[in-house]
Amino acid sequence: MASLQVRVFPHSREEFPSEDSLLTWLLTALRGRGGVYFLRNANSVKDVPPGSIVLFRYGSKIVGEAVVSKGKEVFADKVKDRTLTGEQAEYEAQVTFVPTSIRLYAPALSLDLLQPHLEKDIVKYAGAYTDLDWNIYGIVLQEVVRTGTFIA
Repeated sequence: MASLQVRVFPHSREEFPSEDSLLTWLLTALRGRGGVYFLRNANSVKDVPPGSIVLFRYGSKIVGEAVVSKGKEVFADKVKDRTLTGEQAEYEAQVTFVPTSIRLYAPALSLDLLQPHLEKDIVKYAGAYTDLDWNIYGIVLQEVVRTGTFIA
């Protein structure tokens, strides 16, 4: 069995024009589709085993998290779906989250607080589906509780 992971999933301004658009999508659309999260490129992220934590990044902030219920599933044929902006896009794989585990950080957590603990710059390495050490997740939780709260 693969070991549990903490992973960062980046989100682009192209697909989510604002941080608020991503936050709304995470709490409504992602939950509404049973936690199914499409990946445009199946090779852009390695498998994330069930029980792993995914942190959602927008720009230089971590805006929320979710727990994986089903790891990466690669499609035999690409799946078409509409983006938030209404454009048609093709997706090669999906990861499914526990819908009730999707929660936002209020306020969002600046990566400046985490960067000293990281080996690479995950803001400049924008496409990174970064794999983090579990102690970093502990720091994330500590900072969220210290500076704000969770929105579920």
